[in-house]
Amino acid sequence: MKTTAVRCKGIGRATVALLALSAGIAFAAGTAPDNATTSTDAVIVAQAAMAAPPTRVIVEVFPSYQAGVRAAAAQGPEALRRYIWRTRMIYNFYYDDFVRRV
Repeated sequence: MKTTAVRCKGIGRATVALLALSAGIAFAAGTAPDNATTSTDAVIVAQAAMAAPPTRVIVEVFPSYQAGVRAAAAQGPEALRRYIWRTRMIYNFYYDDFVRRV
């Protein structure tokens, strides 16, 4: 068994930890690297608040069991027809009740 390999890993880990700790202390003390820019000017970050235009929200209230047929009606008349045909024995919906007339 090589005991020197274990000691070398421990020394390497300790060295990396010491370097990381000293770098953290240096940054906390205010020592900045050369490529960082420091300025004494005040930085003001502001954004004008824009009033949202008044919007009109239309809320349609319908029973939850009609969610599928309403979604199919929003996709178009063919999707509505297929949905009503697939669920005819469950819900007994009528096409004319949900189709959008133009």
